[in-house]
Amino acid sequence: MKLKKNNKNSYKIESLHHVGVYENSIHFIFDHNSKTCAIIDPAWDADLFIQKITEKGYKLTDVWLTHWHGDHVNAADEITEKTGAKITIGANEVPYLEINSEITTVNDGDIISLGDTKATVINTPGHTAGGVCYLLDHDLIVGDTLFVYGAGHCSAPGGNIDAFFHSMQKLRKVDDDIALHCGHDYGIKISTTMGEQKNGNAFLMIDKQEDFVRYINGMQQGLIAYPTDAVTKKEIELML
Repeated sequence: MKLKKNNKNSYKIESLHHVGVYENSIHFIFDHNSKTCAIIDPAWDADLFIQKITEKGYKLTDVWLTHWHGDHVNAADEITEKTGAKITIGANEVPYLEINSEITTVNDGDIISLGDTKATVINTPGHTAGGVCYLLDHDLIVGDTLFVYGAGHCSAPGGNIDAFFHSMQKLRKVDDDIALHCGHDYGIKISTTMGEQKNGNAFLMIDKQEDFVRYINGMQQGLIAYPTDAVTKKEIELML
């Protein structure tokens, strides 16, 4: 289990990598002034996460979910029961979400707060019907919408390749210097920026919707290898 720290002005992000059966990356946002913490997509070990937060002198007040898949939410109920933290998720994920706790829903463009720290919600359907990303001042938390030089599949309930293409076009507008925080460490490295991904992640580089659909279908059929490293436009053309 790897720990990565990222200090940014009013907040700090820390991440635990390779957690649980599917080796999730669990992200923590610590707001300095309020001493409150939001955990992103808690799964597998609620007590470990609560202990980590309380030992640092912070209070866990929020659970921000990027999507409904069990490996991203299976500790949410337990955390809420033990801390009273509020759960937030995209409105279009509600039909698929299997947790018992009360939830707050958000939509594209909503701004949510953790103390002095603000995050803008970006709807990014495709991997799921209502997946969202959280954009902070210097960081983008994407769940499984993007990985380092890859992205999540579209084959589970609610997945949609055409919607995923439009989500990628939306993420291409995020500033290049924004740090990317993914739901799994599936690439060649953990740390990356949106600029690096725009220049090497095929999911962000493909401009035409029909090519994007062909690329993902080919991958799901085993005809195109899943990428873990940067690719060039020429390499993408050869794969298509």
